[in-house]
Amino acid sequence: SNDTRKVVLEQLGGKMSSNTPYYNVEGPVIVQGNGVVDPSSKGGEWKRGTKQGNKCQDLIWGILFYVQLGVIGILTAKYAPLMTVELAESYATGGSQQRRLEENNQEQEQEQENAFEFNVGQIWFLVGTSALISCLLSTFAMTLMSNCAQLLIKMALFFNILVTAGVALVALGAGSPSVALLCGVSFLFALYYAYVVWNRVPFAASNLVTATTAVKANMGLTFLAYSSLILSMLWAVWWGVAFVSTNYVLGECNPDGTCEGELNGFTIFLFLVSYFWTAQVIKNVVHVSVAGTVGTWWFVPYEASGCCSQAVQDSYIRSMTTSFGSISLGSLLVSLVSATREMLYVMRDQNNSLLLCLADFLLGCIESLLEYFNSWAFVYVGLYNYSFMEAGSNVMTLFKSRGWSAIVADILVDTVLLMVSLAVGILTGLSLALLASFSNWSQEMMGVALIAGALVGFILCTTMFSLISSAVNAVIVCYAEAPAEFQQNHPHLAQQMLHAWKQAYPNEFQY
Repeated sequence: SNDTRKVVLEQLGGKMSSNTPYYNVEGPVIVQGNGVVDPSSKGGEWKRGTKQGNKCQDLIWGILFYVQLGVIGILTAKYAPLMTVELAESYATGGSQQRRLEENNQEQEQEQENAFEFNVGQIWFLVGTSALISCLLSTFAMTLMSNCAQLLIKMALFFNILVTAGVALVALGAGSPSVALLCGVSFLFALYYAYVVWNRVPFAASNLVTATTAVKANMGLTFLAYSSLILSMLWAVWWGVAFVSTNYVLGECNPDGTCEGELNGFTIFLFLVSYFWTAQVIKNVVHVSVAGTVGTWWFVPYEASGCCSQAVQDSYIRSMTTSFGSISLGSLLVSLVSATREMLYVMRDQNNSLLLCLADFLLGCIESLLEYFNSWAFVYVGLYNYSFMEAGSNVMTLFKSRGWSAIVADILVDTVLLMVSLAVGILTGLSLALLASFSNWSQEMMGVALIAGALVGFILCTTMFSLISSAVNAVIVCYAEAPAEFQQNHPHLAQQMLHAWKQAYPNEFQY
């Protein structure tokens, strides 16, 4: 119980609040009642992460995030009704758009005759059935990844090689030598990459198995993942209404689409920052929640075992409270770069110069590096409630001092997740098309069912597998910090991990 753990910790010189995870206590780490020596204490510049208390880190950035949401809300409440009323009055009085629709009525009727019929019931059937099939296939895929991780990773490496070779041949046959040359280079790189990382397959497989096991033990995380998907879609709609209505009113637009003015570039830039910032925050809240849950599962497995375990709830609460400022800061950095790239896209449409193309390329690289940095920094935020900058510094120091800087560059697991997600999407689409054929739908509707099913299946599967991707990062950090606790709490998985590490990295592995 919490009281028993508190007494034991106080006897050993540690402190724990009622809401503190076991792995965040000050003092010796307690695993099933026994003190475990910190393996990092034997040497090295890096010191194991420590609990930062219940302090709200980077608070100002969390407040600023809610301020920008409030601004979007005010703009929506102010300008959306004005735009709606003006458009309604225009249609009611037979505005230009209405007259144009009446003039083209004959053409529209002809198009309707040629189009296939599509009712609301069929839409719900497509979405609901594809979602169910995708969830079932994704769950099965998680079990498959747990039992056949090495095989799937090797298949993913061959998958990269075959795809690049196939695209190169298609481009060559289509008379595009430049594209074929580029794909040929990618094919050679895929071959070289497979050769270099082949001995790392056991390491990637052990991390994949461990991460999948942790997620399966806390399936409540899937609710957070799918909720974030819904929130992202709702945010896109809300932001779109705010942006369009603000542009409509301030730009003095007419119902027929003509505008006498336009928003200045800086205002558009702020709108873009708001959109990307909120989208990043929604995604990263889930990432931090996964890291915290995996940390609890790692150190105290019986608190992280169940669909809606205490670990899932506590991790999410910390992500939305004490760690929210750190999430907001890291997300803002990426959103600034993303918004700048979007502005460059507009400029390139007007004048696609070499300088703008180079700037876009450099910003793309910076954006990718920031997202990669965040993926590791947020692990420490979820585990120990570090501030964003402290978390990033600790992660970089961790891998630098352990000699694992090259290890974290592996993308084997993400390649597997992408390959399996594509497979799930294709199978979902084919299953839906088969059901449509049994329901005597037209060929056009069968095609729609195939495409819609594949798209919905891929999106839902990717959303679920994003949990595994986040969990893999947390597993790597946790194993670097606390292999002894892993051995104590998950001996079977620990033995697999130990063997894989020694096999893949005999020089870097020091435990």
